[in-house]
Amino acid sequence: MNIQEARQILLLYRPGTADAEDPQMHAAIELAGRDPELGRWFEEHCAFQEGMRAKFRQIEVPAQLRATLLSSNNGNKIVPMPVWYRQPAWLAAAAAIVLFIGLTGAWFALKTPDQFSQFRDRMVSTALREYRMDVVTNDMTQLRQFMAAGGAPADYAVTKGLAKLELTGGGLIHWQSHPVAMVCFNRGDNQMLFLFVMDRAAIKRMPSEAPQVTTVHDLVTVSWSRGDKTYVLAGPPEAEFVKKYL
Repeated sequence: MNIQEARQILLLYRPGTADAEDPQMHAAIELAGRDPELGRWFEEHCAFQEGMRAKFRQIEVPAQLRATLLSSNNGNKIVPMPVWYRQPAWLAAAAAIVLFIGLTGAWFALKTPDQFSQFRDRMVSTALREYRMDVVTNDMTQLRQFMAAGGAPADYAVTKGLAKLELTGGGLIHWQSHPVAMVCFNRGDNQMLFLFVMDRAAIKRMPSEAPQVTTVHDLVTVSWSRGDKTYVLAGPPEAEFVKKYL
C-alpha cells in the first residue's frame, strides 16, 4: 500500500467507530503513523469529522418526525406532507445538510494535494529514506538502457548544469504504477543531486516549462516540464541552485 492508496482508504474513516478493525483501514492507519505528512493529514481529517459530527448533533429533530415515520409503516399508504416539513426550521436543517455536503467536498479538495505535489513529495521522500541505486555507473548510455528495459523514461534531457557533474548511477521507481527514472549526480562534494523523470501525461496539474522552485523535506526542488516529460531535480540547498544546475 502506498501513500495515495492509504489516503483514499482513510477518507472513509470515521473516528469512534469500528472502522479501524477493517484490515485495509488498519494498515492505512499504521502507515499514517509512520509517514509524518500522511499522519498530519489524517489528524486533520479526524478533527474535521469530529467537528462536523458535533454540528449535526446540534440540529434539532422535529418533534413530529417519529410519529410521522411510524404512521407511514401501514402498507402502501401515502402519508400527507407533514406541516413541519414546510416550516423554516426544517428548511434550515435541510440547508445545513446540503451545506455540509458542499463544504465536505470543498474541504477535501483543499486538503488533498494535487497529483504533481504528491509525486514530487514522494520522490523526495524516497531519495531521503530509501535511497539506493539499481545501477552504479558513470556511463549515461548504460543507465538509459537500464531505464528503457524497465519501462521508465530513457530519452530524458540532461540540463547543461547537470551534464558538468559526475554521473554516479540511478534507479527505477514506481509512482501509482507509473515507472520513474531516478538519475543521480555527485555535485562535487559527495552531496547527491537526484533527477526524477516521468511521462508528462501521467501527472495532473504538471508544472509548466518555467522552473518552479520549492523546498521539500529540507531539499531544494526544481520542477519543470519539457516535451512529453516532467522533471524534478532535488538536492541540498545552495546558492544559485537553479542557475547552477539548469
